[in-house]
Amino acid sequence: MRRIPPLGEFLDALKIKPTGLAAQLFTGVYNQLFVWSDDLRAQYDQYYCVEYPTLAAYLELMHEVDFDPAELEKTHILAVESVGGVLEEAYDDNVWDTVVACIRNLEDGRED
Repeated sequence: MRRIPPLGEFLDALKIKPTGLAAQLFTGVYNQLFVWSDDLRAQYDQYYCVEYPTLAAYLELMHEVDFDPAELEKTHILAVESVGGVLEEAYDDNVWDTVVACIRNLEDGRED
């Protein structure tokens, strides 16, 4: 991600009012994705840049993930340990696709 959106902007992009049950549920989603996740770019810059010659090498060797070069240019590379609640795939009404689309729209500077 180029930037982490503030909670209010995230809720607004999902068309959720800041009070009520939906706001409580999606504040949890926000925390899972943006607060409790690990920023792998920041970790690399702070700790691992002396061990690994590039961010790409660090991600591939330490985290077994391969990114497109354009993705490596982003400010934040977030690793989410596990998702739960309304994002959980086993949950019948999971909103994973909706949240991912919202994040992409925010990143592109759009709010549909």
